[in-house]
Formats: sequence, C-alpha cells, structure tokens
Amino acid sequence: MTATIDVTGGSWLSRAAPWGAWCVLFVPLTIVLHELGHYSAALLAGSPNPVLHYSWTSPGDLAGQDGSIDGVIGLAGPAVTVILSVFACAWILLRGPARWAFALAVSAASRFVVEVPYTVINALARLTGASLRPPAFDEYKAGIALDWSGDVLLASTAIVLAGVLLCVCLKLPRGERSTAWPGLLIGTILGWVCWMLLLGPVLLP
Repeated sequence: MTATIDVTGGSWLSRAAPWGAWCVLFVPLTIVLHELGHYSAALLAGSPNPVLHYSWTSPGDLAGQDGSIDGVIGLAGPAVTVILSVFACAWILLRGPARWAFALAVSAASRFVVEVPYTVINALARLTGASLRPPAFDEYKAGIALDWSGDVLLASTAIVLAGVLLCVCLKLPRGERSTAWPGLLIGTILGWVCWMLLLGPVLLP
C-alpha cells in the first residue's frame, strides 16, 4: 500500500508549516547524530577522553595510534549523515511519500551544502592548473589521513546531496510542491539557526 500526503485545503502557510516543522526537528537531530558518529568512532578506537560538542567533536588522546585512525574517525560523522539521507530516500522510494521522510532527507543532506562551492571552485581551479588551500572539511582531512583523495571524498558528498534533491524533486506530490519546497528550505535554515545559536551551545557546549 502506497502512502499519500493530503494536499487539499488550508492556507499556503498552514500547508507549508508541517514541512518546515519536521525540518526544525530533524536538523538538530541529524547534527547530533553526525557528531555522535565521530564520538563513537573515537571511543571504539580506544580514545580515553573524546569530547562531544554541539557542532564538533574532539577525538581526545590518540597518541601512539596509527594515523589512519584519524581518518576513520573523520569519516564516521559523514557516514552517519549519508546513512540518514539514504534511509530517508529509500523510505520515499519504497514506501511512498511521507513528510517526515522528505524532511529527514533534506535535513541530513543539508550538512553537505557548504562543501559544494569548494568542490566546484576546486574543480575549476584544477582545470587551469591551480590549486586551493586544503579545506578543513571532515572528508578532506579523513582522505589525507587514509592516504585517499580528499577531493574525491568531498565530491562524493556533492553527489549524495544531488541524489537527495533529485529524489525529493521526483517524489514530492505535484500539488504540494509550491508549499513543500519553501517549507523544507525555511525549516532547514531555522533548524540550523536554532541549534547553532540557541539550543546547541546550551545543551552541548
């Protein structure tokens, strides 16, 4: 049985609000789960004192550990984000449209938005024989630690983001797109603002 979304009745705001509300809820959750990915990997690597913050994680004391451990810890957070995005898209594709699934997919993948401009500019720079200063993104630093290509790992996050947006574009109910997209966008921005400026510093300083 395919799930459906009721797209009839109500004002534009009342129809957009549920989409935004789900994102306001999911953005902080996906941020925390991302950081818990780093934190859990640090614990599994034997770190005695990792520290979980609201927007970053300190892996703690890894003295004497193989350098590749830093790479694994660095990739653990993005891996959680990818899993959340893929799970939400798989639900949409296999079980049918659901507001929470669209919101989870967009909220999780929004983590990768800031990495896209660097990836595009870096690709253009490489075509001209130039190079950019190494970025501080998790994926890039993990690639260096693992002796992989940091640029390729960063580009993979852009692919995940594009896949999520394509899934949302194709599966959003046609009659709801004019309210769903603004709701998802505004809700995602509000979710980031609420967590980074208000809740996060209080709950996980």
